[in-house]
Amino acid sequence: MTASLGSEDIVDIIEATVRVLVATGLSREQALQVMLSQIAVQLPPDVMKLAVKVSEKYADAFTHADWDAENMQKIAKCGSSEHPFAQL
Repeated sequence: MTASLGSEDIVDIIEATVRVLVATGLSREQALQVMLSQIAVQLPPDVMKLAVKVSEKYADAFTHADWDAENMQKIAKCGSSEHPFAQL
């Protein structure tokens, strides 16, 4: 039986991957760019277009969320007050 992953689990896995890449000497932004470039070449263009729309709509929620900067973990479960249901 396979356990299904919730969105919080997936976010945690992505964050762990970013931390591993940062530990190799990359900045957080570089680590995300490395991951994005690999995702981008493996997805069809129409999916990437949808991803850009999601980014445009919710990137602000990520930027304005309540973060523990030292541990790069979100303090609150949801996004910002402007996007309260954005999964971060």
